[in-house]
Amino acid sequence: MRNVNVPMGTYRWLFAWIPPVGISYMDRAIGRLTGRSQAPATIVPPPGANQSVVQRKATVAYPGYSHEYVRHLRGSVRGGVRVLPYPTKLQFSPKPNFRFVDIFHLHFVEIMGHDYGQTKELISELKTNGTKIVWTAHDLTPHFKHQEFFDPIFQLWAYAADGMIHHSHYGERRIRERYDFPDSTLHTVIGNRYRREHGDLNLEKKRAEFESQLGIAPAKIRIGLIGVPRAEKKVREFLDGVTLSTARDIQVVCWSLRPGETAPHDERIAIAEPYSWVYEHTHEKRLAVCDLIALPIDPDGEMLTSGFVVDAVAMGLGILASEWEYLTESAGEAAIPCGHSAESVAECLNALTVTDVVKARAASLELRSHLDWESAREPTLNFYQAVLDASS
Repeated sequence: MRNVNVPMGTYRWLFAWIPPVGISYMDRAIGRLTGRSQAPATIVPPPGANQSVVQRKATVAYPGYSHEYVRHLRGSVRGGVRVLPYPTKLQFSPKPNFRFVDIFHLHFVEIMGHDYGQTKELISELKTNGTKIVWTAHDLTPHFKHQEFFDPIFQLWAYAADGMIHHSHYGERRIRERYDFPDSTLHTVIGNRYRREHGDLNLEKKRAEFESQLGIAPAKIRIGLIGVPRAEKKVREFLDGVTLSTARDIQVVCWSLRPGETAPHDERIAIAEPYSWVYEHTHEKRLAVCDLIALPIDPDGEMLTSGFVVDAVAMGLGILASEWEYLTESAGEAAIPCGHSAESVAECLNALTVTDVVKARAASLELRSHLDWESAREPTLNFYQAVLDASS
């Protein structure tokens, strides 16, 4: 019988790490097998290539190997490259020998630490060994800020990047305005993708059951505020907008208050709880009871992307969107303009109709058909190849 004191996530973590850790100890063997010193890596064979010639797959090292985003990315490129973990503070693995690594694919700068000198040493080691650096830009600076530490480190990575992946044209423009990149750095836009775990549309059939479990009454239009209360996320302003509005067909469920923050008293605010981490099945349940996800993001903040756009799309939900340009670019007609001040939220809610919600949800489902992780495989592998070709 399974030990009930050990969550299933623990087993999943062990199975995710045992194979790559074992492989990491064999990096010299991998180097011999792949023959990196004898032949350049090939991810996408060029047109007319002799298919009888054995092509060497590129090896890509990923810090944050078991992070949900990186895990899905690895799954999307499986078979196209060899993957290795790179150790970070909270995720152990032996450090690979960069002589046998073609690409170092960075995602979250903050998980590498905030030591400027150590960052310079790592970048120097990568460059000395001919390992190319690809960086997916998720933010201008970490969510917890500390720009005095991280802005110089972000700039180090910008100087060093051989290739940059952005989740939107807006994000590309913002990060290139803030940090200096060499003219040789390649840039591409590959939109964020939704997680399969959040995309079970059959859960909507259990809406009444989930409503009962959550202790909320049925509603014509239910709006969810979900996720970590980032500095740019104006949760309290949104709730104040609810109290200012005269809309009667709405119900708001909020699991995104800051610690110690309280919500205004209003019968239309059915749930108002501080954010806390929850298991995936709870997060999916919360998505499934909503019609719209509210994202009252300050457009002048330092966020470049939000996973809650694709969370909404995964479940076919509409989005109440602020003026943040990432939302207007990535959500398209699934977004209903709502602003991020109490006054603009109230105006939006007063005008909101069930027809608006139906249209936004239909647009979300259309987006969904193009945003699964399988669709990220080809552009990602093509970009890896472009980086290797440009550097050869």
